Amino acid sequence: MMHEQFSAVRQPALVSHHLCPYVQRAAIALHQKGVSFERVNIDLAAKPGWFTALSPLGKVPALKVAQANRQVAIFESAVILEYLEETEPHPLHPADPLGRAEHRS
Repeated sequence: MMHEQFSAVRQPALVSHHLCPYVQRAAIALHQKGVSFERVNIDLAAKPGWFTALSPLGKVPALKVAQANRQVAIFESAVILEYLEETEPHPLHPADPLGRAEHRS
């Protein structure tokens, strides 16, 4: 059974574990971009059924978003950061490709 919080996404939901540094990366980017989101912490040693249905690999972070009548879970912190950079205002990286590369390294 899917957790009721994920049946209808109104704002992005970041599925987290409080000690995961990759989750922190995604949370920082969401905050820096001013995106309102819900953070849902789970116990990775006892993953809830709704989470294993959402994330077949059982990994965090997972960002659940709704767009154009679709609800999608995005996995891997680097992919989440790219998605946020492409879809939200307030770029975290310079526009220049070399500047972006330097900024990311």
